[in-house]
Amino acid sequence: MERRSFIKGTFALATIGLLNPVLFRHGLSAAEEAVEMPFAELLNDYLLGKKAEDGSSIMTLNIPEAPENGAVVPVEVTINHPMSADNYISNITVLTTKNKANKAISFDLTPASGIAYLYVNVKMGQTQDVVILAKTNKGKIFKASQNVRVALGGCG
Repeated sequence: MERRSFIKGTFALATIGLLNPVLFRHGLSAAEEAVEMPFAELLNDYLLGKKAEDGSSIMTLNIPEAPENGAVVPVEVTINHPMSADNYISNITVLTTKNKANKAISFDLTPASGIAYLYVNVKMGQTQDVVILAKTNKGKIFKASQNVRVALGGCG
């Protein structure tokens, strides 16, 4: 009977350890945690002193103005720009202006992508602007934004 009790106890401890990572000091590494940076600081880091051009003429944003659920706001971006070997969109970044973690996603592209397109669900806690930044391989930066009204309480 002692052997059975030992095995049960060992299994119970292992289960608790897997279910409660704090007990064994497991947690998210710094790379896995959301980075909280103000919107202005993120924008300045992306622009690196350059001026962003108005991208509303080449960017098609498909973002609901008043989504049903702030926890899942679909953001679809299509950029009408050449994707040739010497002139292409190399990065698309989606920022929010009032979230704790304002960088939703930064996505790198190559000419092999064929089209500059991105679809992502963004979590939004309150009404704010969604800002899309697109950088070419030559360093030109385009910017477009849209205001999104999130219902009271946001994503919770």
